Parts: sequence; C-alpha cells; structure tokens
Amino acid sequence: MVRAAVSTVTLAKSLGKPMYELDAGSGQQTGAPVEPATLDLLDIPAAAAARAFHSFDLSVYHLPSIERGYLADLRAAFAEANIELFQLLIDTGEVSNVDADERSAGIAHIKFWMEIAVELGARGVRYVPGDGEPTPETIRASGEAFRELFDFAVNLGLKPATENYRHFNMKSGDLLGVIEHSERDYGVIADFGNARGPDKYETLEAIMPRATSIHAWAEVDEKGDLISEDFQRCLTIARDNGFDGPIMLQSGYPVDVFERTREVWARVDEMRDEVRAVFGDALTNGA
Repeated sequence: MVRAAVSTVTLAKSLGKPMYELDAGSGQQTGAPVEPATLDLLDIPAAAAARAFHSFDLSVYHLPSIERGYLADLRAAFAEANIELFQLLIDTGEVSNVDADERSAGIAHIKFWMEIAVELGARGVRYVPGDGEPTPETIRASGEAFRELFDFAVNLGLKPATENYRHFNMKSGDLLGVIEHSERDYGVIADFGNARGPDKYETLEAIMPRATSIHAWAEVDEKGDLISEDFQRCLTIARDNGFDGPIMLQSGYPVDVFERTREVWARVDEMRDEVRAVFGDALTNGA
C-alpha cells in the first residue's frame, strides 16, 4: 500500500535537532536538543495523525530515553494515535570489520537496538554495515553479519531492512552485494538524498526493485521551492518499479534553505502533493 508518511528526520527541527547516543558506561541515552524544541517526541504521533499520516520511522538518534517506562509511554502514544511505527532506524553500529571480535561487538550493538524496537512495538528495523570501506572481504564479512542479524530480527517478529546510507552502502553494487552474501531476503530503504550525485537515478533504478520503503528528499532552489522535475523523476522510478510501501517525506536540499523558507507541515504538504501527482489514486492512508 503506497502511503505518504513522516519520520523524526522530517520533524528533527521541531524536536530541537537532538542527537542522542547510547552511553556504553550507563547503558542509557545521552545528549540534548541543540535548538529550542517546539514538539516533544511523545506528542509527535498525535501531531502526525492530525495531518492524516499513519506510518512513521523513528531514528535512535532522536530517542531521548530507553528506560522501559518511557518506551512504554511512547509505544502507547503511537497506538493511541493509530500510527504504525514502521521502522526503528538503527543509525549506529559497525559490522563490516573482518576482525571477528570487532564484528561481534557491532552485531551485539544492533541486536540491543532490535530489542528496543520490540519494546516500542515497531514493525521493522533498518541497519547498515557502517562506515568501513567496501572490499570483497568486508562485503563478505558484512553479509555474514547480516545473516545473523536477519535471523535474530525475524525471531523477534521484526522485518529487517537496509538502506543506501552511510559510507559502506552508498553504492548500489556494494549494498546489493551484502544482501547477496547474507543469503536472506532483506528489504531496502531507497533514499533519494543519499543517492545524490551523477549516478543518482542509476542508483535508484538498481535498488528500487527491492525497496520496501522510501526516504524522500527533494532538491530545492535558492528560494526553497521544490525542483519538481527531479523529485518527480525519483518518484516515477519508484512507481515504474512497482513500489508499494510508505514514502517518508523527509525534507529538501539544501536543508537550511528549505527549513528557513517553509514551516515544517507546509514543507510536508508540498512534498505530499508531488507524491500524489505521480502516484495518483494509488496513494492511500489519508494522503
């Protein structure tokens, strides 16, 4: 079901652009917003539902606490707003190292976040090999790690996915190579923004047949106006490859221009209109 959706990346400015990270010593999240926040994370599900969004991605970077009481409150907020937590985005962890001990530590880190995803009631999780250099050896090592992680996720009732995100997975051939070596049926997030560059459309064409969700970034001009030709071309690649899932409306590049010239929900509405122009009646869930 093709549906417009949002994420904590979409609403990062409203959250105060926080960057929370797991402290190894305390086992808790540390960090704080760097700008004045206008929305609390617990209030975001209701705010998204009020604008006819019913699917959501949550980044671990935007999760202020992993205490069980807080996780239960956040899960309840999604349930009460009838919002599907589509994926917990596990934005940390390195599993591409050929050293078995280093790789095992990265695997354990991602498994930890998978268990948090279960407590939140997430449908799935997304993770990547990391920022290492893709070589035949590290692709093979990443594939072995992905095999173990996939099986662990499925046993928890989660749907695993990866993305053209962070250095290792930026090129479609490397990303698909990891999946091939994993011997598992991974979903893929096709990220328009991370595909930027001269090979943008070729990258999207290569990964879109496996795409289970999209992180939709638009290019904008100096006035902050969407460059429809580029955005709709990316969306058309998705449509023509039979894409059927949530399209997370993220933001535009340059981000500071788009944020400065548009209020957050106005930005989202503009992007949703572009999605509707390409997908038409196929777009559902209040879009």
